[in-house]
Amino acid sequence: MIRNFARFACLILGGAIASACSYGAPFSAAPEFRPFPGQGQYIRPAYLGPQPTPIVPAIDVCRSQLYAGLVGRHEGAIYIPGLPGRKRIIKPANLEGFGYSPNDSFYTQPPFVQVTEFLTSQSLYAPAISNMTDRLNLGPEVAERLTIELDANGYVQQVGCS
Repeated sequence: MIRNFARFACLILGGAIASACSYGAPFSAAPEFRPFPGQGQYIRPAYLGPQPTPIVPAIDVCRSQLYAGLVGRHEGAIYIPGLPGRKRIIKPANLEGFGYSPNDSFYTQPPFVQVTEFLTSQSLYAPAISNMTDRLNLGPEVAERLTIELDANGYVQQVGCS
């Protein structure tokens, strides 16, 4: 009986000593690790961080930047009624008759343009206004009007608001 008591006392004493040695962390005799600030921490790279959704700047009232992909395309490939809001198409034109000769080296481009204007809610492909005018006299500036400028062959050269 005394033998059993001695064994039991040794087990309790051994457990107390073992628990005293591992006071800092469970089952460890070494002190608890305390890293320096920033050491061992994952730092997310800047390119993986959240970024705001790119939007069209507020200065572009007619959203012409959304249609920058039209540059270089032929006018036959553009669905004009699908473009929202007011729009106009400017295309170089030649007037036959007095005052202009295509062989004249003074003119680098045709001085006249054909202006085709479309209304806001116009669903047909028929233009509202189509006229020949001088390039210097294109009419009033309208900030929310999308303007598509074509070259002589009908390819889009420039898209902007005016």
